[in-house]
Amino acid sequence: MKSVDFNVHEVMKVCFDNDIKIYPVIYDKNHLQLEINYKGKKKRGQELYNQKTDQKKMQQKIGDLYYHISEKLTKC
Repeated sequence: MKSVDFNVHEVMKVCFDNDIKIYPVIYDKNHLQLEINYKGKKKRGQELYNQKTDQKKMQQKIGDLYYHISEKLTKC
């Protein structure tokens, strides 16, 4: 897993300003999935994250998703 080399707060602000939020939701007793909420339209990812062992992996994925979405938004 690579380290974050961008300002997470700046890319999150771009997404929040465009009403985009990414957060974990409960899949079952032991697992979480990521959900992207764009102006109320929700889409869940397919990857499952173990609540106890995959926290860092999940946080990294959330940061990466915010980064890629903000890149697309700022290129327009």
